[in-house]
Amino acid sequence: MSYKDQYIERYAGVETVERKHGDKQETIICIIPPTLAEQEIKLEIAFDLNNFKQGQYGEFSLNGFLNRYLAGSRSLKESRSVSRKRLALVSSQIGFVDPEAIDLVTQMARYQQAREILAANKRLNLKVLLDVNRLLEAEHKKAGNIRKNQNWIGGKSPMAAYYVCPPAEQVEALINDWLGFVNNADLAEDVIAIVGHNQLLNIHPFADGNGRTGRVFLQSRLEQKYGDIIHPSLYRLHKQKDTYIEAIQSTLRAENFSAPVHDYWQESLSWGDRLKRRMYQILADGQAKLNGRLAMRALSANGKKLLDHLWVQPIVCEKGLFKHFGWDFFTAQAAIQELINCKILEARRLRQPEGAIIYDCPLMFATWQQLDDAIFLKEEETDAA
Repeated sequence: MSYKDQYIERYAGVETVERKHGDKQETIICIIPPTLAEQEIKLEIAFDLNNFKQGQYGEFSLNGFLNRYLAGSRSLKESRSVSRKRLALVSSQIGFVDPEAIDLVTQMARYQQAREILAANKRLNLKVLLDVNRLLEAEHKKAGNIRKNQNWIGGKSPMAAYYVCPPAEQVEALINDWLGFVNNADLAEDVIAIVGHNQLLNIHPFADGNGRTGRVFLQSRLEQKYGDIIHPSLYRLHKQKDTYIEAIQSTLRAENFSAPVHDYWQESLSWGDRLKRRMYQILADGQAKLNGRLAMRALSANGKKLLDHLWVQPIVCEKGLFKHFGWDFFTAQAAIQELINCKILEARRLRQPEGAIIYDCPLMFATWQQLDDAIFLKEEETDAA
């Protein structure tokens, strides 16, 4: 069977339109997702999430911790080579120069900002959507605009692509329909989240950053109903990618709007909930080890603030504490010395910047390492341990 025949078979029953593409004016088959405004959507969705006690650990945010895996085009797997220590050095304000780590820290901050924008805008308009894409794809000159050209997914050309997106001239109407759907107050948040996420990726309205924009939309809308979750995208580390693609493309066929939601969503969100439980146990164990170092010592108010800050910034210096707390050098030094005396912080001299001194928390990095390991450890390995 030719590649074209495979493509036609893959999208049998889905609306398509033919277009001419490239210098040779070859025929391509563009996929047209069904409009949502007039659909009677009866997806069966029921997730049981966050039904367990979740402690508070200083300034720590699990979602903030996980942003590194969601924030950029290279962040899910490729950027694992950037260690947590490198990220902490860059964000400590000590002046450590590490372009790869700086890039990832910047992406993480933008992703977090995009989440906050979507959380603050329960009703979306085109400007907010474009602003989110511009924020997530700031390095791309066409970011924050609806695409004017044909795009596709997989393959070097649309003639060899896994999926050819709708023609550019249809994108505006599809996005307006999408906005009407996601702002429909009569629909459940999880229906809006999953169908809206799928539709956004199937439209692929931007020149770049579609995946990131879709990820942050999905997360923000699921969290409106369930609170903080482990992003379903991380489940892809444990499943074949095609499962995720099948889940996205399941809503290309209108008949699936009245069927049970694709298995991927139940599996991924349930997996994330189990992972979250394990991660909170790791956090509790880390807190117990810190408490052991304190050995009943009463910290000053500033010492407690610094200890809370170490949960998100395990490498500190006086300049960074001035930026975060507004402390002068001597106030910062006093709090740092308290935690050195408790064997929670250790002083280290850097080669770059030459002679600079930072203070790090090995216990916190050990806890962080366990959290990262839990993400990539298969559940059967966890059970065996």
